[in-house]
Amino acid sequence: MEIELTRHLPAFIAAARTRNFSAAARQLGVTPAAISKNIRTLEQGLGVRLFHRTTHSLSLTDEGAAFYNRVCPLVSELTEVLGTTRDLSGSPAGKLRVSLPYQYGRQYLIPLLNRFLTTYPEIELDMRFEDRVVDLAEEGIDVAIGNQVSEDANVIARPLAAIELQILASPQFLATHGTPEHPDDLERFNCVRYRSPSTMRLMPWYFRAADGSEFSRDNLKSNISVTSPELGMELAAKGVGIAMGAKFYSREFLDRGDLVPILTTFSTQRPPMMIYYATRRQLPAKTRVFIDYLFEVLGQPSPQRPATP
Repeated sequence: MEIELTRHLPAFIAAARTRNFSAAARQLGVTPAAISKNIRTLEQGLGVRLFHRTTHSLSLTDEGAAFYNRVCPLVSELTEVLGTTRDLSGSPAGKLRVSLPYQYGRQYLIPLLNRFLTTYPEIELDMRFEDRVVDLAEEGIDVAIGNQVSEDANVIARPLAAIELQILASPQFLATHGTPEHPDDLERFNCVRYRSPSTMRLMPWYFRAADGSEFSRDNLKSNISVTSPELGMELAAKGVGIAMGAKFYSREFLDRGDLVPILTTFSTQRPPMMIYYATRRQLPAKTRVFIDYLFEVLGQPSPQRPATP
């Protein structure tokens, strides 16, 4: 009977971490009803109530919290043992949960995934495109890419390559308003600002001068902000203002003549995206090969999207 109860532990752990049956169901790929049934069976088998349930909230009872604190390390260790043993049997395999920002994934990673999936056909990628803070342990994420991860002593953070950017404006805008010669001049020109979807902060613009000095500008004149970098560039192409965008994405705008680069004597880049994964004595092979691949294709300066035929 006790061994049979272990089948219900994933549902319990997911519900305890998310405090929500629906969120737990999404994490495990099942229905909320299945989560509820698993927990009810577990409670009946243990003879204790694990959760306080109301219409709008879910919280652990004292017994549930004590059970969670005891069982989580055991399940994590068992999962690691199973993964390590499975790795000895052959090629890396299994589901790999990855969280990353939508735009970064669309622009950088998606065009490069086919080779990875062809090389490791037994790995199933579960890609979560989301612009928010994520907690690896609480949400069962194997690898996260971004700058918005809840860090602790059990998380390793490593930088990928910085993304080179350009300052761009439409010929129409420059003909009407003139052309800035120095980043300080941007105070006099309307700029299309990017706002982080997770923190809702306006992001500064970073510059490097020819002499190697680095500085940022945050006091930019602006009457519009967006949470999508590509929409910011489209607004700039319509003559709304000056925008900053990734070099590879600006190619189509430059080819059409919708945008032209300005302030070209200054290099611009954003802080590097970080890759996060859990500290473990031995990473599962599926996680290790994916991280190695990320550094192979995105760890070089100025990662580029493959050219369109």
